[in-house]
Amino acid sequence: MTISALTLRLGDTARDARALVLKALDHGINSFQVDGVSEALREGAREAFASVERERLFVTLRMRGEHHLASSFEALGLDRPDLVMINDPQGPDLPPALERDLRGMSDRPGLGVATRGDIHPTLLDNDLLVAIASPFNLTSGLADRQRLREAERRGFAVFGEDFWPQPLRDAGQILPRPSLWRRRTDPLAGIGGYDFLHETPDWSAEEICLAYALTEPAVTSVCVSVEAPADLSRLAAVVDRDLPDSLHAQIELARFSAQEREKAANRA
Repeated sequence: MTISALTLRLGDTARDARALVLKALDHGINSFQVDGVSEALREGAREAFASVERERLFVTLRMRGEHHLASSFEALGLDRPDLVMINDPQGPDLPPALERDLRGMSDRPGLGVATRGDIHPTLLDNDLLVAIASPFNLTSGLADRQRLREAERRGFAVFGEDFWPQPLRDAGQILPRPSLWRRRTDPLAGIGGYDFLHETPDWSAEEICLAYALTEPAVTSVCVSVEAPADLSRLAAVVDRDLPDSLHAQIELARFSAQEREKAANRA
């Protein structure tokens, strides 16, 4: 099935999972990742899922630790999810109980691996694996991009995570302009920063970061987490917006400058 450009991640901090799911459906979002275990979360998600034809939904169940698959599905009112997502086992093999349960299902869901590094080649060749989840954002380096491209080459679905990373959230204050001496000794001083995130008319920093993540062809769907339905409406609107042309050059300059500063720091 076609997966929406955004995937709504439902964690235990979600205030009203039912309202969030219904608001997502109103905005054409049909992909949901259940990433919590609280009874309130699962009850709200179960009620919302039951109000919609199952064929309209793409549901990912994020597994953390040892949980029985069948009982986890039942808690959401599902015969099965479309995808089971686990953290990278950091080796060639899946957890034996999980692999045994999946292979024992006649109508088994796909398997996804969430990672911030390279997945073991043997695990990549496992026929159960159909998707990965990995960070992609303005600060992503070459290794992150190559990981996404390799997943795309293998035909995997790719779920982009951490589109608005904490370092950019913390960069809320615009730094003062460097001194003339600093600009003479450091040609990159004062340029290539992320000030544009807070200086672009009609765009918030979060919206710019999301719009950028949506431009990566290898990413199937970008995962978002929100507290309230109004926040979801605002982010959903970004899907149909194009980044201003002026931002593309500023983004690449910021990325290049960050890479050069990192190289300089490593040489020091």
